[in-house]
Amino acid sequence: MNEKIRTWINQKIKDGSAIVSPAGTHVVPEPMHSFSDRLNACRDIGELEGFANRRKFDPSQPSWTLDERNAILRRKMEMQKKRKKRK
Repeated sequence: MNEKIRTWINQKIKDGSAIVSPAGTHVVPEPMHSFSDRLNACRDIGELEGFANRRKFDPSQPSWTLDERNAILRRKMEMQKKRKKRK
């Protein structure tokens, strides 16, 4: 490895702006806990449909409340409006 790069990496490790993990491991982001965080994390309609219909894959999940269902529908309408504007 180039000596400049090695020096740069070591400096980043020292000042704490680089994270070192053993080979073969990865760091998983912290899970989202609130409903609104999970809803806003959906990037497209397909992902939103998977989130909304989660009981199809795991029937033990609780049903959505009326407020949660309405929030999902609002989010879907927002996504559809954005897609129409692009066309």
